[in-house]
Amino acid sequence: MTLKEKKAALVALGLSLTDFNDEYWTDQIELATAHNRWFNKENIIFALEGVRDYMLDSFKLEQWLASYELNEKVGGKKIGLILAGNLPLVGFHDILSCFVSDHIAHIKLSEKDSVLIKALLSKLISIEPKAKPYFEFVERLNNMDGVIATGSNNSARYFETYFAKQPHIIRKHRNSIGVLHKDDHMETILKMGKDIFIHFGLGCRNVSKLLIPRNFPLEMVMEGLHEYNFVNLHDKYKNNFDYNIAVYMLNKVKYLNNGSVMLCEDASLTSRIATLNYEIYEDEVDLETKILPFTDQIQCVVSSKPLPFVQTVLPGFAQTPELWDYADNVDTIHFLNQI
Repeated sequence: MTLKEKKAALVALGLSLTDFNDEYWTDQIELATAHNRWFNKENIIFALEGVRDYMLDSFKLEQWLASYELNEKVGGKKIGLILAGNLPLVGFHDILSCFVSDHIAHIKLSEKDSVLIKALLSKLISIEPKAKPYFEFVERLNNMDGVIATGSNNSARYFETYFAKQPHIIRKHRNSIGVLHKDDHMETILKMGKDIFIHFGLGCRNVSKLLIPRNFPLEMVMEGLHEYNFVNLHDKYKNNFDYNIAVYMLNKVKYLNNGSVMLCEDASLTSRIATLNYEIYEDEVDLETKILPFTDQIQCVVSSKPLPFVQTVLPGFAQTPELWDYADNVDTIHFLNQI
């Protein structure tokens, strides 16, 4: 396929993602939610809409690919993709990158997200049958020309060893942080709540820690985040919420509880499910010292104002990255072009 044909097929796929109540998507969403209870209908549709609006939009695709010289040969190299499954369709960007780079994606699905990727690619192939040879689902990656693998810190060590002789991108666990400023109002907290609670906080782009200026009213933070207390209607989230309350009480950990999340003063970037860490900062210099040393562990920084020492994302947009917002800031297309 030529690049022009690929872009046309991708745009057509995006245009087809309008009615998630039709028989096809109703069945696929039901299968996905049954397979992984963390994938509820609302979050799956949010993910599908994100793919449609941010990855398959004609203008965005043109803007993304304009800065690359992409090959238009017939067939490419075999690229092994080990996909994460913590969020619905979280691995689609890697598949998309292989496709536009004219490589063959050998896809090792996560057991947690084994339905939706197949459903989306089936839709693409029904629109453009010539796309079929570009995607293969496999259980093992043998004799790959390159590998992109996403997983935990433990699995990353294994991947680094196993794929040491092949070109590779290995992604480890990361977290995201939210920065509040002294003149931020309730609107900012409400928007940042989306970055905290969407997908129940299971993504690397979900805010797991807040940096809060000295004397900022914590009660306003808790009041704003209470608007998301519907998350506790989900049984798996509620089980974690109740369990972590018990853990904190037994360990005499101080926390604030608003019925949707527990706010704990803790310097760690990683927080438990249904909890949110926070740390107080004094000024911008202190804020910089609390962020810069950990940039290799941070996926994104959410802030209503730009920060001079780090790239930021506006509140409410952490889980809708643009095509050029590469995971871990590693340019996937550049990597694929070098193979």
